[in-house]
Amino acid sequence: MYTHSDARKRLTKRAAIAMSFVATLVATPQLAAQSVPTFTENFKNIKLLAAQGTGYYVNFREAFGQQCLYDVAYISAEKKGLYATLLAAHLSGKRIHRISYQQPGGNGAICNLDQVELDAG
Repeated sequence: MYTHSDARKRLTKRAAIAMSFVATLVATPQLAAQSVPTFTENFKNIKLLAAQGTGYYVNFREAFGQQCLYDVAYISAEKKGLYATLLAAHLSGKRIHRISYQQPGGNGAICNLDQVELDAG
């Protein structure tokens, strides 16, 4: 025979399980996004800027802090604003103040450029 107290305990337990499940669903994309290493470096000079197919890539005179595959950072077609910024820097001879790139495969894998800032002067 169930009492009112037993029913309340069962309901509380089910609510706790449901809340735990929802918390896991909410946290999973955030954890996945945090697992991709991102690196920031300063003061780079462009050595090579190229387009291939629908994407772009850049090589700098200064080495990357991480070992990027082929010593280049790739720029996806959706981020052509980054390519335009690099092209402007290259044509004007300006130095890159800061870059950020991700390396989802770890050291020695492909690097994907994520941010570019130019020196003001």
